[in-house]
Amino acid sequence: MADLRLAIIADDLTGALDTAAPFTASPGGVVVATRPEALRVALDRRPAVVAVSTRSREMPARAAREAVAATLAMLPPGAAVLKKIDSRLKGNVAAELSAFQGPLTVLPAIPEFGRVVSDGALRGFGVETPLPVRDVLGDAAARATVPDAETDAQLSEALAAAPEDAVLVGARGLAQALAARWGLGAPPPAELPAPVCFAIGSTDPITRAQVDALRADRPTTAFVAAPAGRVPPPPDDVPDIAVVATTEGDETRPATVACTFAHGLVPWIRSAHGALLTGGATAEAVLDALGVFRLSLIGEALPGLPAARSGRWVFVTKSGGFGQPDALLRLAPGAQRAEV
Repeated sequence: MADLRLAIIADDLTGALDTAAPFTASPGGVVVATRPEALRVALDRRPAVVAVSTRSREMPARAAREAVAATLAMLPPGAAVLKKIDSRLKGNVAAELSAFQGPLTVLPAIPEFGRVVSDGALRGFGVETPLPVRDVLGDAAARATVPDAETDAQLSEALAAAPEDAVLVGARGLAQALAARWGLGAPPPAELPAPVCFAIGSTDPITRAQVDALRADRPTTAFVAAPAGRVPPPPDDVPDIAVVATTEGDETRPATVACTFAHGLVPWIRSAHGALLTGGATAEAVLDALGVFRLSLIGEALPGLPAARSGRWVFVTKSGGFGQPDALLRLAPGAQRAEV
């Protein structure tokens, strides 16, 4: 564990992965634990950077705080920590930050994707109305600095000005600034090897627009509807690219739908070499169903879409609110059938 340079604690898996991706070029590599129970095994790999999902986005606030506190207790003494929060300030931000001691520097902006902080409020892509950052910090607001960051340069300046003992709180933009400060290059490009399964569990309008764009441009792409998460079995002749997407069903039980969807996806992914997993709950449920609890980052398929390997599979994850309308379309043409 002496080689550990940074621990990233995120409230869901897509957040853990996309925030860890800028550090892929670190000597020693980056290992991601898909759940807290896998963190000790991940640390045993002696990575330069470890990331972990506490799976606390949808938990009650008290349980979310306890999950973060328990995760902190597993880290080696003195480990530097970056607390990943949602770039649209969703989840148990205040409760989770209450598990940390000392000053906080809060930088949720991702200028690369058009999400900025100005006049103390989060604005831009995917944010319908400005969100005052301090309003979601709860009691932690009293010990937090919330700099404006409308550009990557401003974000880097704010990072440089942060006190040495401050806990860094933010998203991918903050991770990029820190990786640049370390002198790391960009994550290497990665491709999804075909056959590929695009598992669309997110109902975010941004993801749905990406699916629509792919279907409009590539009408021959196999599209499989999964009402309420119920996935039909794959055909004997698996297509090079299959889009399996949840459709309208019982939205009152998202955890149940995610579990049903994940187990239905298992035979599709077992027949594939690559998988795109959209939505944090979907990614966690699918990897659980496959028995995958630790991932090694290998790069990015697109900016903000980390690629990780486990065994023969390459997984790319995408949070529901990430990416331009052509994101799936840009992934699909790069898929090459893997050598078996």
